[in-house]
Parts: sequence; structure tokens; C-alpha cells
Amino acid sequence: MGKTHEALEQAEKEYGQNFLRPLPEALKTPVGQPSKACTPSDLECYQSLKTNLLGRYPAGTVKAILFAGTSHGDGTSTTAINFATTMARDCQLKVLLVDFNFRTPSLHEVFKIDYSLGLTDVLTNGREVLSNIERVGPGNLHVLPCGENRSMPASLFESSRFDAFLKNAREQFEYVIMDAPPVPSFSESRIICAKVDGVVLVVGSGKTRRQVALRAKKEIEDAGGKVLGLVLNRRKFYIPGWIYKRL
Repeated sequence: MGKTHEALEQAEKEYGQNFLRPLPEALKTPVGQPSKACTPSDLECYQSLKTNLLGRYPAGTVKAILFAGTSHGDGTSTTAINFATTMARDCQLKVLLVDFNFRTPSLHEVFKIDYSLGLTDVLTNGREVLSNIERVGPGNLHVLPCGENRSMPASLFESSRFDAFLKNAREQFEYVIMDAPPVPSFSESRIICAKVDGVVLVVGSGKTRRQVALRAKKEIEDAGGKVLGLVLNRRKFYIPGWIYKRL
């Protein structure tokens, strides 16, 4: 992940560039298997993200992690999916991946699962759904879609039902990974960030201005959240990546 300001400086330098290589989409093929679009370099990035997070925060200290970007198209969902898959597959950890992105939900499509019973049922009806979540793919990954009712007020995330859901999820899973909408645009992300253990901010290299990313970071912290680190997505290497590692 690296230091937030260093990553933002790199993003600012690369702002305005055009990028030809698409985001890795490892889950176009069965979960846990690298796709044609996911290069060894992409896989190594997710491995590094996992190693950095586990190394910096010992097991049990950070369990509920929110992945959020600064705007649509930053690659937040792809990053959250691949990180959760890596944790469940490589570390054999029991991981719950939750879709909080009610505007543009995607997890049910990626994993080909029924979305009619999901998080919205917990928040609106108080239904217990965690015990009915099926494991998907290799490893120990479980996915909770957003649910069918997507027109929920953000205030539901301030409710006792949401607090109870997070408490139960922490007890039943070793990690709870949440895919959330962009921080500056949607209030639910700012509400949730104060209730989780930390936030990973995803920014698009060559797309997100430094000022925008810093403002998102400040909004997270002002809301009571903790920024665990920053993922600089779609970074373009003008020279081979292995040379960057030696600089």
C-alpha cells in the first residue's frame, strides 16, 4: 500500500495520462483462478497488499475493513474482490465480502449468486442472513450481496441493526471486507467508516487528483474513520516494473 502522501504524489504526477492496460479482473474466470487479464504483476500486487496489511496490523486487531474510492471507476470493487479472495484462498481465513454499493452493486454478478437476500434484508427487516451464506470458490470466502431493496436511506447505517450485523460478522468471520461507494459522493460511506476498524482508500492513478484524494482522506478522518492505507490503482509503468523496485 505504501505511504498515503507518496502514493498521492505519484498519482498527481501521472494525472492526465492515458492508460491502455485494463484493471485485472481475476473473477471473470472461476473464483481464485487468475484470468487472462490478470497478469503475474497484478497477482503480486494483491499479494503485497495482503502482506502489508497483515504485517502492519496483527491478526484480530483489524477485522472489518472498508474499501472505498473517490469516484466511480477507481476500481474499488475489483480491489476488494481480489483482496478478499487472496485472503481466503492463500491464508485459509474465513472471510466475508459484503456489497455496500447499493447504487451500482456488482458482487452478485461477479460471483453468480442470488441477490434477493442480502444486506438490505438485515437492515430493513432485521433478518438473520449470516448463517445462510454459502461459501464461494476455493478457500473460505463467503459473499453477502446488497439485496433486492436498494432504495434505503443512509440513516439505516446508523441504526442498531447495522451495529448488530457488524458485531455478528466480526464474531463469525476472521475478516469482513466491504465494497463501498465513493466517499465524497455518498454519505453512507462516511457513516460506515466510523464503525469499521479501518478504511483502504482506492484512487485511480492518472485519474484522481491529489486534492480530491486528500479531501476524501480528510472526510474519512473527520467522520471518525481510520485510513489504513492507500491503493494506487492502474499505475502505469513507463519502464519495467522490476526496475521501479530497485530505485
